[in-house]
Amino acid sequence: MNVTTRMSSFGARSAVAAVILTMAAGLSACGEKKQGAEVARPVVRDVEVVVVRPAPRETIAEAMGTVRARTTAAVAPQVTGRLTGVAVSEGSAVAAGALLATIDDTTVRAQLSSAEGAVAEAEAAREEVDGAISQAEAGKALAEKTFERFRKLFEGKVVTQQEFDEVEMRRTVAVKELERARRKREQVSARIAQARGQADAAKAVLAWTRVTAPFAGVIVEKRADAGSMAVPGVPLFILEDPRLHRIEAFVSEAYLPLLRKGTPVEVILDADPGKPFSTVVTEVDPAIDPATRTFTVKADLPAGRARSGQSGKVRFAAGKGTVLTVPTRAITRAGGSDGVFTVGASDNVAHLSVITLGAEFDDRVEVLSGLSDGARVALSQIDKLSDGARVEVRR
Repeated sequence: MNVTTRMSSFGARSAVAAVILTMAAGLSACGEKKQGAEVARPVVRDVEVVVVRPAPRETIAEAMGTVRARTTAAVAPQVTGRLTGVAVSEGSAVAAGALLATIDDTTVRAQLSSAEGAVAEAEAAREEVDGAISQAEAGKALAEKTFERFRKLFEGKVVTQQEFDEVEMRRTVAVKELERARRKREQVSARIAQARGQADAAKAVLAWTRVTAPFAGVIVEKRADAGSMAVPGVPLFILEDPRLHRIEAFVSEAYLPLLRKGTPVEVILDADPGKPFSTVVTEVDPAIDPATRTFTVKADLPAGRARSGQSGKVRFAAGKGTVLTVPTRAITRAGGSDGVFTVGASDNVAHLSVITLGAEFDDRVEVLSGLSDGARVALSQIDKLSDGARVEVRR
């Protein structure tokens, strides 16, 4: 029994040893295959490399913005009333002074008619007063002559005191009659001026019942239809001049000291990112929005380059700094990402490094992440390189 047990134990140990030897042989074979693979690794010859170093560069800041017409008007009525007609719709091109809408003018016309009637009545009264003044002036002139004649007669004792006094009294009455007529003319003239003022005011209000365009442009928004109530100060239309636009960008408060009127900026419209153009800041609103911590910068755009409502970016110089850059020709696309091939300094083996790109300038592009200072980047034979390939660096 013991002999059998010992023989069984020995057999088991022999089997285990055989398994271990088999695994060792397999591992040895794998190692030989791996070494063989390394030996078979391709060699890409005549590869130009460059060492990446930080370079001084003016940093660029960017702010989002919206295109708006340089000249915009919210056209609102100046009188209260019901709209009797709307002559335009959104998209209508209108000339300066063109009729946009009409407001019920029944009451205003009645007021104008009353004021014009008062003017006519006052002018008729002035004609009567002018006649009375002419008559009073003639009576005064006659009384003056009679008085002078009787004065001489009285001095010569030809007429009595009573007769002279009667003539003097008639002269005094004639003078007062003329003064009274002249005062009445002043009163009538004041009435005429008041009536004309009321008529002019009624005419002005009547004109306000016709809502017109303050300048030539395009109706971009219509806020009321016929039958609606017009209220002074509440816009009925938004009118824009389509010829000239500007971009209004919302910039971080950190850049407030850098931007002022005349500062050069670059504008990139999202609808046409491949065609940036240069302009200058035309207006800076220094008030900081407490919610977004931004201020507004405005820059005029070239005629015909944009439309109201488009989005875009404003780029501007934000000071000096250092950045890592690589030549544009070193960039390759791999798996939908940007990358470069780095070459090890000790083994000359290529490795694909995924990078994040920044701004482009000249023939180089900024690398935001994925590379470190001193990395060796391949510039040629990019299409022949692969991750793990051996490289023969051009001398």
